[in-house]
Amino acid sequence: MEVLVITWNYPPRRGGIENLIGSLCAELEKKHSVHVITAHASSAVPGEKNVFRAPLPGLIPFALYALWRGALLLLRNPHVRVVLGGSALVAPLVVLIARPFRRRAIVLTHGLDVVFHRGLYQLLCVSWLKSCDRVVANSTHTAELVKAKRVTADRLIVIPPGVEPERFSVPSDELANRRRWNIEDKKIILFVGRLARRKGVKEFIENSLGDIVDEVPQALFLIAGANPSESLTHRDDVVSELSEAITRHRLDDHVRLLGSISDDELIALYQVCDVVVLPVLDTKDDVEGFGIVALEAAAAAKPVVATRVGGIADAVEDGKNGVLVEPGDYNLMSQTISALLKDREANMSLGGHGRCRVVKEFSWRYIGARYEDVFESATRRAS
Repeated sequence: MEVLVITWNYPPRRGGIENLIGSLCAELEKKHSVHVITAHASSAVPGEKNVFRAPLPGLIPFALYALWRGALLLLRNPHVRVVLGGSALVAPLVVLIARPFRRRAIVLTHGLDVVFHRGLYQLLCVSWLKSCDRVVANSTHTAELVKAKRVTADRLIVIPPGVEPERFSVPSDELANRRRWNIEDKKIILFVGRLARRKGVKEFIENSLGDIVDEVPQALFLIAGANPSESLTHRDDVVSELSEAITRHRLDDHVRLLGSISDDELIALYQVCDVVVLPVLDTKDDVEGFGIVALEAAAAAKPVVATRVGGIADAVEDGKNGVLVEPGDYNLMSQTISALLKDREANMSLGGHGRCRVVKEFSWRYIGARYEDVFESATRRAS
């Protein structure tokens, strides 16, 4: 089978959707021919194959280029049976490209791309989801959001993000890594992700971290992530807000802002940390569709403490590979993290269960096969 992917979010841009689409394409390419039409890149991306980038930056140049290049590709490649969209943002492009050529239109949804509140966006993008042959939601929570947009149940499938467990278990010199970051005697709490406000990092610092430090004086909070400068929806300078909160609460010796880091550095951080935290806020206009960081933590056999928000409950099994707390219950979050920093046996038990679950249910080989089933089902229905 040949697949045409239309996506605004694609590496080398960094983020959860970018990682998902890039990894999904890499998995599909093992068995299928994959063509990708995506946004402009400021410089050439080495090693790209069958990736077509808009010649100019911006959404409108991307949309016009996608329509032209997509139609051309389908004319020249009759074996392309599926046009796959990376998010609800590109749903109209996917339908407009697929329909005239009698190809199947399938779009991935992630949460925020479904609920983003601008009326024009809802009209021009989200409303097209009900015209797709299939809509893939990344969690049961996102699926409910999609249903509210009048997508029928027979066209809606839940497939979570995948992860490559072996990448997070590559042997490394933990002592050398700890020396590298000067954290030899620290108990590490790790946050990973773009610093959108909904992530709740500032609120965690203000309401939980001080209590944790009182209980575990060697606790150190590492924040791996930067302001979402390439996001279409998030423009806040959260890094400055975090710096102000850290100073105001006198936690300068217990927090480090690492900024954007490489994939190898990220894996090393997962391996040296003691617990991963996802203190996501419960907001109306922004949602956490899944929480792929929880899968990465589990792949590295590390427990996760997270709020029960959005699709996070699909990623974190409460009491098995981590602990879920209700939004705003910072007292329980502080107590839980402090206990895991002290109790190595409980820490390892949660991490070990998470690792087994990821290998069994979330490896890209398994997730890729689920996408193949969706493609085959959609094309059979068309015939």
